Amino acid sequence: MKKEKAIALENEEKEIIGVIEKADISGCEKGHVFSFTNTNGLTVRMGIKKRGIRNFLFATYVIKTEKETYLFKDKPGNSLLYFCVKGDINGQDIQIEENWSKEIEVKLDKIHIATLKTSDLTFRTTILFKDNILESTIHFAVTVLMYFMYKIYKNESEFIESILFD
Repeated sequence: MKKEKAIALENEEKEIIGVIEKADISGCEKGHVFSFTNTNGLTVRMGIKKRGIRNFLFATYVIKTEKETYLFKDKPGNSLLYFCVKGDINGQDIQIEENWSKEIEVKLDKIHIATLKTSDLTFRTTILFKDNILESTIHFAVTVLMYFMYKIYKNESEFIESILFD
């Protein structure tokens, strides 16, 4: 995705509910920051904090709203085998992890709130939310943006696999 481009996010009625764009956050890796702006004007940015040699295998994700900053982290142990990120938003635990079907499940206080389903054939992603998760919430925005963090994780893990096993 180029910096000047945007991806429109549509609901099941094909109405645009927000826009995803490349963004910047100070202290985050260039090219690994995205923003989601919904039709109400809420903007949430998410990026991967710059990594060094000591934390190369485990990412820290920075989530910024107009007023707050949150940090999510790869879950040690799990993230070496599959995508698994944990964090806290306003006292609620959130966990985003890959399941055996290569879907991404999002759990809020251990309650399943969303599933991201990707298709390599159509290059489309479907996000299925529970009815109580509104498009105007940070949980919605974090779920949408976490897809891009997952894609970065997959690219990096495939690269590391190719070095180790080829």
